[in-house]
Amino acid sequence: MPSSTTMLLGYAGIALLTLGTTVGLAVMVLDPSSDLRRLWGRYEALLESQCRFLLIQRSGASIARMQLAACGVVALVALLLEDTFLLLLIPPIALAPAFILRQRCAERVQRIEDQLSPWLLMLANALKASPSLGEAIASSAKLQRPPISQELDLALKEMKLGTPLDQAMLNMSTRIGSQAVSGALATILVGRQTGGDLPRILEESAATLREMARLEGVVRTKTAEGKSQAYVLGVIPFVLIGAIHLVDE
Repeated sequence: MPSSTTMLLGYAGIALLTLGTTVGLAVMVLDPSSDLRRLWGRYEALLESQCRFLLIQRSGASIARMQLAACGVVALVALLLEDTFLLLLIPPIALAPAFILRQRCAERVQRIEDQLSPWLLMLANALKASPSLGEAIASSAKLQRPPISQELDLALKEMKLGTPLDQAMLNMSTRIGSQAVSGALATILVGRQTGGDLPRILEESAATLREMARLEGVVRTKTAEGKSQAYVLGVIPFVLIGAIHLVDE
């Protein structure tokens, strides 16, 4: 059995190694020219864009710093308890925020796409009563529910601040990042610029979107079972590792 002096020296070595690694990472993060700093900046920008799209009142930098602090706490607790199994919590902590935000962004986009067809029909009816596209968008936005009403409200605020209608629609398309939304907004802009029968074009676009949504629902139903099996197979190794760790104790 090792003596107390040997154990003390071992703990001191581990502490110095941890401290040196932490200081080295801090220096690399604080150095604007380092690759790690650039990667860290991209990660913060990714979290920031996701938070803005979800209208979350929190910066990407603050989320990234909380992640870093949580990983440090887990590493320290694992060192003090001499339990390396706790280090397996670091990857989930490092990956969870970006994954959760990405999932919530995808869900928000899906809800917007589900509301797109009714909104186009409402916009077509509004255009029959008012020839102004801006007024029709404003009146239809009041009758919609979030999240599409929030996106329309942002576009209307941009227009009130002097942004042209076409540019506000393009900004909305870029912000959402959906092919269905981009196609619908492009149809509105092209129909407006060419002077065609925009209400009829919007009604036909809404019918096309409903058919596309029906076909996508069929495809999702057919592939749901395969996805669930893949998720189960991916989780099984972690469950087995945890069970083996508990048995060893």
